[in-house]
Amino acid sequence: MAETPGSTLQRLAAGTGGVVTPANLLDVVALVGAWWAGPRLGSWKGYAVGAPSYFADLADGIIARRTGTVTRVGEIMDHVVGDKPKIFWGAWHIWRLRLADRPLIATVAVYNVANAVVTGYDLLRNAEPGVFPDRRAKWAMMTSATGMGIQVAATNAKRTHPRLARALHACGAISSYGGVTLLGIPTTVGYWQTARNGPSRRR
Repeated sequence: MAETPGSTLQRLAAGTGGVVTPANLLDVVALVGAWWAGPRLGSWKGYAVGAPSYFADLADGIIARRTGTVTRVGEIMDHVVGDKPKIFWGAWHIWRLRLADRPLIATVAVYNVANAVVTGYDLLRNAEPGVFPDRRAKWAMMTSATGMGIQVAATNAKRTHPRLARALHACGAISSYGGVTLLGIPTTVGYWQTARNGPSRRR
């Protein structure tokens, strides 16, 4: 019986301990794209590369599930290696170039720091870490980070389309603050409870 592409990918994932998977490869490419785009987000060229690099985070989980290559290593890479460095790199350049409201950037950054700290605490404290990104966590991250991206688009459009820029600016604020308040805070609280109630290494 001939191997299907899916079974080949599953064997590759199993043979590499869950490291080499389509989703992980996508995350690496997206990380490179985001890294290049960060200092250039004040131009439409940089924005055109940066936007899909960030939105790749919505596709990696779908790809992993449909190819049967979901792994614990992939979940950790997605959340710790892929998502957070891209967000902090982009946020730093958006702050530096004044491409979005600084209180909004700070809110998104603090939320992501809190999640990273709780995730690290879970990894260090518990024999079997239980904090992994679920659907709500992914949407919290995407809505908050997307709000920054929308405000960047507003800044880039300000000179040529001021009315559109004002509308985008407001939409960005709603997306970021709404994402952190309605999705992000409950997610972080849930992470903390999971970490605190996990099987401690000291037991």
